[in-house]
Amino acid sequence: MSASGQKHPAVRILEDLISIQSVNPFYGNGARGEGEIANYIEKRCRAAGLTVTRQSVFPGRDNLIVELRVGKPDKTLLFEAHMDTVSLGSMTDPLVPRIVDGRLYGRGACDTKSTLAGMLYMMEECAKRRDTIPSDLVFCASVDEEHEYRGLMALLDLNLPLAGAVVGEPTEMGIVVAHKGCARFAVRTHGKAAHSSVPHEGDNAIYQMMQVIRHIRERVEPALRKVEHPLCGSPSIAVGTIGGGSQINIVPEACEIEVDRRIIPGERPDRVLLEFERELGEALRDRGVTFTIRKLLLDWALDTPHESAVVRCSRAAAARLGLKPDLVGAPYGSDASKLQQLKGIPSIVYGPGSIAQAHSKDEWVPVREVEQAASFYLEVATTFPYEYESNGADDRR
Repeated sequence: MSASGQKHPAVRILEDLISIQSVNPFYGNGARGEGEIANYIEKRCRAAGLTVTRQSVFPGRDNLIVELRVGKPDKTLLFEAHMDTVSLGSMTDPLVPRIVDGRLYGRGACDTKSTLAGMLYMMEECAKRRDTIPSDLVFCASVDEEHEYRGLMALLDLNLPLAGAVVGEPTEMGIVVAHKGCARFAVRTHGKAAHSSVPHEGDNAIYQMMQVIRHIRERVEPALRKVEHPLCGSPSIAVGTIGGGSQINIVPEACEIEVDRRIIPGERPDRVLLEFERELGEALRDRGVTFTIRKLLLDWALDTPHESAVVRCSRAAAARLGLKPDLVGAPYGSDASKLQQLKGIPSIVYGPGSIAQAHSKDEWVPVREVEQAASFYLEVATTFPYEYESNGADDRR
């Protein structure tokens, strides 16, 4: 709330965004996808005189690419945040924004419509002062981050020349330069069906899977705890689902688990998966276990150089606004890792709220942080990158 008692424009935008259902269609019937929210953002951006392009990713689900070109294409800065949310779940009135005790409640308030609101506010403000903006700006409101980040991958296919990127996610107003990635995969054991009255005639795939899980608990987990990244901590592994058998009186011929292996900077998801398969094969070679592994999702970790222009600019912007200039890590993933790992675009992650509130029954974001994040995005957009290249400002404060 401003000194005049009026809501900050970014807060009003966030309330509008929360009221628009944008659940990723992956999460079942009733999910509307990102179409309506894209329409809202496009209308505002066109009214501000910004150039808007729709990039089709799925039928009725478009990335929205908003540009403010000032003749500096070699210094283009990208702001990116996703429009989709997870399911509404058991939230009470998830599409009705409510402010209670300085918290704004609603589905997507934290993850990540608050960053969308701040970036939209930033673009509208920059459009009013385009003659003073030192670099070209691109704002992408993307689809599908909550499932397989195919919106971001479609954006990368455009091969836009980008000098840096700010990705919106809840970071508790910390400048995230490193975060975990993942290798998600399924392990299936293969047995032989038989009547349960003569189980010795079969080969129980669930019993085989017990040995796979024992390998994960007794060998893989302890080894991972011995490795640590200074900002992200240790890699981890977790069995998330298990299923096997068809009915009680049949020895199961198949059992499958789904595994989430979180990787840290320095690890590659494809190599992590291959190494797991090799070690599992060696451990179970003479134990009568037959298994196959199916890849589900590979995602890279983020590890942005601290001396890059977007990092230096962000730290200076935060310091000028009285915000935290510290560089931090995060245990989750974001679209930033694809920008940095696949295209070499130095990227940070920044936004209001905590990952602890994302996807929760009572999702909320601090109103004050929504206002501060909007100011941060604007400060970065209006200073990137010249001041920090020309004066050699030291970021080690």
